[in-house]
Amino acid sequence: MTKLEIQAAGGDTGTPLNLQKRLDWISAVAGPLRGKRAIDCGCGAGEYVRALTQLGADAWGIEYSTEKIDEAKRLGGLSEGRVAVGDIEAIDFPDAHFDIALVNEVLEHVPRDDAGIREVHRVLKPGGVAVIFSPNRLYPFETHGVSLRSGAKVPHYTPFVPYVPVRLGLFEYWARNYWPWELRALVREGGFSIERWGYVWQTFENISGHQPRWIAALRPLLRAIARALEATPGLRALGVSQLIVARKPH
Repeated sequence: MTKLEIQAAGGDTGTPLNLQKRLDWISAVAGPLRGKRAIDCGCGAGEYVRALTQLGADAWGIEYSTEKIDEAKRLGGLSEGRVAVGDIEAIDFPDAHFDIALVNEVLEHVPRDDAGIREVHRVLKPGGVAVIFSPNRLYPFETHGVSLRSGAKVPHYTPFVPYVPVRLGLFEYWARNYWPWELRALVREGGFSIERWGYVWQTFENISGHQPRWIAALRPLLRAIARALEATPGLRALGVSQLIVARKPH
């Protein structure tokens, strides 16, 4: 394994509180969803495709993992073909096909993230909107986890791991973690203009699967603190994820 070997895999953010929080963001920045054609690029088990469909969108999803697509089919609630195995680096839809593209905690797992952004740009109509959520390296914990060169796993709750420069070679990574200015540059280089950016704080629903028991015991308090910090200028920038709203020029 190299110091940064990207793997096309990851957890889902379709837990109830997190799903609703992100849907609220999408609705706020993309406007009324009814009648709009949307694609979830990296749709997991289809949670957001279902939710967007319920809000009136003509929603579709692609997902690299066949296991997750199988799970989406088992869960039901979507017509045949609404979610399918696909690759964000080569999206199997025509040019200028969608009004909205959701890229939700996906880019960090794409081997060629620049190619993925260009594909999202290609399938959007002129004036279309990409809503991008991705890890925030200002957040002081590495949520995807890292290993030492020896192969030993570093606990997820170890603070300040994201602040260690990758070039030092102290850790091995399987997913990227973007500085805010780094992600914005990537999106702009993909042909988009950025209309808005912000930060999203945790809902403490154990999305990573590595949440310590003491955090589970303090969830109500931690959620209240997170809501307050998410609304606090300056401190909000330490949120676990960053949000970018990007538009394809006319």
